[in-house]
Amino acid sequence: MSKERLAAFVDAVLAIVMTIVVLEFAEPAELSWEALWAMRSRLAAYAVSFFWLGAMWVNMHNYWHFVDRVGKRTVWHALVVLFFSSLIPWVTVMVSDNFDNVVAQVCYGAVVLAVTFANMAFYRSTERVNHVVSRLSHRQWFHGPMMAADLAIKAAGLVVCVTVWPPAMFWSVLVSLLAIIVPPQLRECVDDEG
Repeated sequence: MSKERLAAFVDAVLAIVMTIVVLEFAEPAELSWEALWAMRSRLAAYAVSFFWLGAMWVNMHNYWHFVDRVGKRTVWHALVVLFFSSLIPWVTVMVSDNFDNVVAQVCYGAVVLAVTFANMAFYRSTERVNHVVSRLSHRQWFHGPMMAADLAIKAAGLVVCVTVWPPAMFWSVLVSLLAIIVPPQLRECVDDEG
């Protein structure tokens, strides 16, 4: 399979998943400021899930420039990433409707961690086939302190969620997104423009 065909498939499925996240967003019972305010956890869950998936898509988009070949293992790893990603709309609704519920937050965290681990396997499978990948900043990210920090934040969120405060899982994903995942991408944007 060509890398373009796999990239197009991944892009299409992620676009559909991101669209489903917003389609699950219900209208307020009445059009008032109070009704909109009551939907704040739903809006927050939607925003975090959308931008988390978006950041994953940006990483993959940047990564594909350095990939020359796609092996069968990479195709299967991409399918696993997409499978777990397709669960994001479901767990997003679960969390938004039950923000302080341990089960909802653990399900959300389990899916987020499953996508994270599937992504790691996906990138490693491309490294096996493409020797040029060693030039990538993604290699540092997936094997270095950034990945460890990302996983530590999410794992800590899961532990706090189960033991003390259920919303900790959601907030750990937001912190990881804003502190670990997005800043390197923004720096690359500045470097590209500068």
